[in-house]
Amino acid sequence: MKKYVIVTICLLMLNNAWGKLRNGYEKDIHHVRESLKNYNEILNTNTNLPQSDRRKMRNRINDLIAYQSYYELTEELLKRFKSIAPNLYDRVDSINDAKGRPTDVYVKFIPRDEALIMAGGITTMARSDEDKDACFSEYGKHTVSIKIWIFSKALFALSHELGHVSYQVPNLETYTNYYKAVYQPYVTESNHIGHADNDRSGKNASTFEREFKKCYFNYTRSRNDDTPTKSPQVLVEQLKRRIL
Repeated sequence: MKKYVIVTICLLMLNNAWGKLRNGYEKDIHHVRESLKNYNEILNTNTNLPQSDRRKMRNRINDLIAYQSYYELTEELLKRFKSIAPNLYDRVDSINDAKGRPTDVYVKFIPRDEALIMAGGITTMARSDEDKDACFSEYGKHTVSIKIWIFSKALFALSHELGHVSYQVPNLETYTNYYKAVYQPYVTESNHIGHADNDRSGKNASTFEREFKKCYFNYTRSRNDDTPTKSPQVLVEQLKRRIL
């Protein structure tokens, strides 16, 4: 069983969404870019700024650079995934719930040390008692949240999590009932959650991953550059240097 697989079901009620595969960093990226521009301008023009304030600003700038680099990395990896496996991408990009309503799927590639759970990929969605077919996450109503470590198998982990989403969104009520019955609160082993022997979500996730691996092999074999295989860890460091 792979360590980058975990699925959580919870109960939340938030806002509306639009039904696409989305960059989880996009909501704040405009503010981040403007703040980064302003901080750099202050440092470059205010020569009388105390050193203590300069240090604080530089620390804040580093945080903003990191955020922007994760946003750009997520953009790049989502594009890469779509190029490699367009059919898998489109199946989630156009996903609807049991009532035919579109559901947004927000993806973030995150540093391992920012993960709350030690699993390389985690899918979180929710269901309210008022609408048993509607997904919720921290992004609002009709949304799903996926977080993937920035590591060498990031795209494979994403394919796996998208497989969970592909099954759970249109089957939310039945899967939530199944999940509550099978995965008791005291079960904490992340490799087990979402992957019991008769868990259809887990089986669909494994199918998605196998299909992606085939697409990945065919895609990389047909290309003359190393873009598809470039390490996400290397890419994010390149992005940080470019933003500087």
